Amino acid sequence: MGIGAKLGFAVRRLRKKHVSLVVSRGTARAVTVRFSLFRLYIAAGFFLVAALVLGFLSMEYAGKASDETRLKRLIADTERQDKYLVQLDARRKSLQSDVLTQARFDDNIRLVHDLDTIDKDIREAGVGGPLGNVAHLMKIGRDEKIDRLELAIRQAELQKQSYEEILKTAEREKHILDHTPSIKPTIGAMVSGFGWRRNPIFGGVQFHKGLDIATPTGSPIVSPADGVVKFSGIKGGYGYCVFIDHGYGFETRYAHCSAVLVDEGQNLKRGDLIALVGSTGWSVGPHLHYEVLVNHVHVDPARYILPDYMVD
Repeated sequence: MGIGAKLGFAVRRLRKKHVSLVVSRGTARAVTVRFSLFRLYIAAGFFLVAALVLGFLSMEYAGKASDETRLKRLIADTERQDKYLVQLDARRKSLQSDVLTQARFDDNIRLVHDLDTIDKDIREAGVGGPLGNVAHLMKIGRDEKIDRLELAIRQAELQKQSYEEILKTAEREKHILDHTPSIKPTIGAMVSGFGWRRNPIFGGVQFHKGLDIATPTGSPIVSPADGVVKFSGIKGGYGYCVFIDHGYGFETRYAHCSAVLVDEGQNLKRGDLIALVGSTGWSVGPHLHYEVLVNHVHVDPARYILPDYMVD
């Protein structure tokens, strides 16, 4: 018997089989309902296939709806990113304009402080020529715009580092100036300068290592620059005297004082009172003997009195 015959035989047998369903309604006579088992199988198969088809269609629809939602979200995010990039590019243009303006000012300031100017190629971070405009950036894509923005940020950072270098140099220069003798330490006429002269006490020609300023006893003596008191007391022919170490190789000395008003190790600022004029030690009258040493070598103190401080 072939497969077709066997299948036909099985169907005929299945059609002959029935399922009886007895329905009872209380005291009433029971009702018997007969169903063909073959038809039940056919109906069950139909509903199963229909359920599978409906389930597949539902999943397909839900997937498409989810994809459309994600696509809309991606489009919205892209539009927001594009708007943000346009805003960033506008800020980039403004930033670069400020950097170019500051670069010209920066070159002048670096020259003032004797610093080398920054090479143009370095300023442009290795990119020749000016950056393009927004319309051009929109054509070449967002990645290029981001690269241009990063370039502008690097240029701004370079300018910031240059300003920091200038600031450090300026602070150092100010520190040096603050510690460089520059004012006349007391009022009065400069009666004997730096160089060879006749010794007023012992006679003979002798090299005068300082500057004599004639002024009444008790006149104030001030520090001509910031520094630290190196010596305060009596020292031979200097009489009462004060030595100040200003750093950077500068030292100043004040002799023939009537009184010293500072202690060794004391920190001083330019203009601080350190002593009073007198005539102690080898002196023929009240005056201040003022010396300036640079790297332990005596120099002319007049060179370290600014013109504005030469007049009493």
